[in-house]
Amino acid sequence: MPRPPSPPQGRPDRPQRPDRPQQRTDRPPHRTDRPSRPDRPQQRTAVPALPANLPSWPGLARIVLRPGTATPVLSGHPWIFSGAIAHILPPPDGELVPGGACAVFDPHGRYLGFGFYNAASQIAVRVVEPGLDGLEPKSIPDAATLVRERLKRAAALRRDLGLPSASTNAFRLVNSEGDGLPGVTIDRFADGAVVQISSAGASLWQPHIVASLRSKDHGCAWVHVRVPTDIHPSEGLIGGNSEGFGDVPPEVVVHHNGLRLHVEPAGGQKTGMYCDQRENHSRVAELAKGRFVLDAYCHTGGFGLHAARAGASKVVAVDASQRAVDLATAHATDNDLPMFTAQAADAIHVLRHYADLPPDGERPSLVIVDPPKFVARSAALEQGLKKYTHVFTVAMQAVAQDGFLVACSCSGLVDRQTFLRLLGQAAHNAGRTVQLLELRSAAADHPVAPAHAEGSYLKVAICRVSGRLIA
Repeated sequence: MPRPPSPPQGRPDRPQRPDRPQQRTDRPPHRTDRPSRPDRPQQRTAVPALPANLPSWPGLARIVLRPGTATPVLSGHPWIFSGAIAHILPPPDGELVPGGACAVFDPHGRYLGFGFYNAASQIAVRVVEPGLDGLEPKSIPDAATLVRERLKRAAALRRDLGLPSASTNAFRLVNSEGDGLPGVTIDRFADGAVVQISSAGASLWQPHIVASLRSKDHGCAWVHVRVPTDIHPSEGLIGGNSEGFGDVPPEVVVHHNGLRLHVEPAGGQKTGMYCDQRENHSRVAELAKGRFVLDAYCHTGGFGLHAARAGASKVVAVDASQRAVDLATAHATDNDLPMFTAQAADAIHVLRHYADLPPDGERPSLVIVDPPKFVARSAALEQGLKKYTHVFTVAMQAVAQDGFLVACSCSGLVDRQTFLRLLGQAAHNAGRTVQLLELRSAAADHPVAPAHAEGSYLKVAICRVSGRLIA
């Protein structure tokens, strides 16, 4: 005889099985008054005992890590998150201050490196110099010496890369963690520099940075220091604050791969100009000869201007900022590029216009999309990935048959594997066949630590886009 169906789970009339204990209904779902069982392992690693005889240095706090958290530091990752810290000891001769210098130790008391500590930040320690095989240094340099030596080393690297040169005097001099100065970004523009400060520790170095840049070693006639508008509140800095040293010009003319461009040290985005795409501008321009080029999210025209100079038949540049469009137009006039036009508009709407053209419509055969950072915080990751996928989908539909697409992302929280997956999903959504030709990153004057994947923020994919053979 067939068994009648059981009532749905959760029904009050569902009979209890005699071999199953009755469920307690008088106990709240989460007990807060129950003591932890000593024989039950806790989810979080227990705090180890403080190692004995830790060395100390004047002015330095001492940070001891939890078991199992030292490996990233030993591998060269420059960030230590707050959850990895077991003990925090203030400097022997003072108190903890946000961004103050610190020495880092593993649970056994072995020296791991030197950095600065900010109790309010999730990135609690930014490592400035990793240790060597647990050996304790005899002394740690003061801030002025550290900044001076790091800037000298950074400048030497740029000289080895051929910067500055006759065709380029706008370049990245210091790339934060990649040059051993976490939270410090410095771009050189002709005879001056723009400094961006984005961490509490870096803010304590500001006087030494300005003094070093204006010394004979670097010879900056002016220095402008800025705090990014999107800085995290935990760093204790006011976003958008800026300060000038020397006679900071409202505008400076620089050479960028031979093009004359205008930079506003106290205005514009970030440091006033994006230097990271310099080598990508030149590479993409090699594909532009004789083509109709659409430069979406053009900012002040970098990709489009290079394409026009390389022989593009027509360049349409689009950006939501009227100020950026005005500068792009002025750049085209200064460099005698009449085939370049710029318009203030929402780039996605312009891309959609070309995507919706009939088969015989004039579509661009080289489309560049370099959108703003869609993922600035971990909480925005899912929504940001959807935005990237949507923009890339419409861009693939906008490009002409067998044309080229240059797709960019400057979100450090989007790694390369995820970025490529987005391109694959966009190709599927667009009904296009996409061939990845090159995957590029920032210019060589933007070095990163090998273990610091977050520092390799820029992804640039050069793709061939075709219709599907079987639709």
